[in-house]
Amino acid sequence: MSVTYHDPCRLGRLGEPWVHWEGKKIPGDRFVFDPPKVYRRGTKGVYGPPRDVLTSIPGVKLTEMDRIKEYSWCCGAGGGVNESNPGFAKWTAQERIEEAGSTGAEAIVTACPWCEKTFSEAIKESGSSLKVYDIVELVEKAI
Repeated sequence: MSVTYHDPCRLGRLGEPWVHWEGKKIPGDRFVFDPPKVYRRGTKGVYGPPRDVLTSIPGVKLTEMDRIKEYSWCCGAGGGVNESNPGFAKWTAQERIEEAGSTGAEAIVTACPWCEKTFSEAIKESGSSLKVYDIVELVEKAI
């Protein structure tokens, strides 16, 4: 089976370890800190392990989308978006499904139940033949 992996926000960008910073803001109109403050931008999030799991499953071929890792596109469900802006949530999920479909993959895999739910709804509404799996489901099938 050919799959593509969607990086969920909480595991990826927001899964980056927190680093305690001690220092002070230098007065002025810009955010200048002494010593310089290291910002969390998602580059050290959890991206490799899910891909390692997928590539270790016999018969599964991982094909990447264009927007991955810290640049991954939103699924539309995180942070209450689905409740506060349902139109946007539907649109962004549909965008991600189209991107996943353009890879030629048969399924989109994620590690977030909210992403899975949103993608399932978008696929059902669009009539796409793409399947949605949680990464644990594929591991279970392989066992």
